[in-house]
Amino acid sequence: MEVVIQRDGVAVASLVADAIERLVTSKPDAVLGLATGSSPLGVYGELVGRHRDGHLSFRRTTAFLLDEYIG
Repeated sequence: MEVVIQRDGVAVASLVADAIERLVTSKPDAVLGLATGSSPLGVYGELVGRHRDGHLSFRRTTAFLLDEYIG
């Protein structure tokens, strides 16, 4: 595991969105496990912006929320 310290939440969101974008670009059929709650909202906002700008497609990507489990 790598720990990366950033100056603020905006920088963290951008860094994480960069990693997700690299994954989805290199493996369009990736499966994403997405966290719920307020902590990841900055990341999701960054990803939505990239998608709306036409820089990122989730067309072949599958996602599930981490609170969707059995048991």
